[in-house]
Amino acid sequence: MIIKTSKSKFFIKSFNKNEEIPFFFLHGFTGSHNSWIETIDLLNKHSYAMDLPGHGKSIFKNTDEDYTISDWCSEFYLILHTLDIQKINLCAYSMGGRLAVAFASKYPEKINSLILESSNLGIEDRDERIERYDADKELSEQIIIDLPKFLKSWEKNDFFSNQKNRNKKAWEKQKETRRNQDKDQLAKSLKIFSSGNMRYYESQFQEFSFPISIINGSEDDNYIKIGKKMTQMNQYVKQYIIKDTMHNTHLESPELFVDVLNGTIYE
Repeated sequence: MIIKTSKSKFFIKSFNKNEEIPFFFLHGFTGSHNSWIETIDLLNKHSYAMDLPGHGKSIFKNTDEDYTISDWCSEFYLILHTLDIQKINLCAYSMGGRLAVAFASKYPEKINSLILESSNLGIEDRDERIERYDADKELSEQIIIDLPKFLKSWEKNDFFSNQKNRNKKAWEKQKETRRNQDKDQLAKSLKIFSSGNMRYYESQFQEFSFPISIINGSEDDNYIKIGKKMTQMNQYVKQYIIKDTMHNTHLESPELFVDVLNGTIYE
């Protein structure tokens, strides 16, 4: 389905609709709602997946118009209102995880549980934030100049090194999704949703009073440390480590990822 807001047009897909509190899945940078299909099929619960702004079929109406994290939060709230959804189990990966934290900070009453896969609360140090934003602006320019060249370089990231061997079908689908992105939309998304363009959400995270699950891959040392730090900020946080995976655990080991989802919500 398509839901239009003042600044964006969103594509959302629903699955297994019933009266349960639904899962709502947010993908990472260069992904789409398709990134979650295998997870949703295995989970077999009432779920929604969407294309984030600038990805897939969800677009910024005007790539030259200002768009903020606050705009994202307000638009996602409007989407839930339009769908008549009172609460969600919000499950989000990487960049989507940061957007989930931002939304939960503004509208905590909409969250039944929060599941963050390989994500963080932003960048604490101001100088590092500025440095990261400058780097992401440079990357966004590379996207506009030559998207295929950018993707070739992006896919060499250590985060993705074992994906092809562990889940070739999902890896090929992910590759196709990336190559079907619109360069202008994707470039704007990178600038807007850069961790360098967001606040550090530690104080808000400490106030969350709903169950929070942090999921990390056993080979992702940096994000395991980040996740451990997050467990020390809030009594409602549990960290789950999925063996033999790197950054994208739901792609590399979908069955174990779904086992964690079932355990966090239905234990």
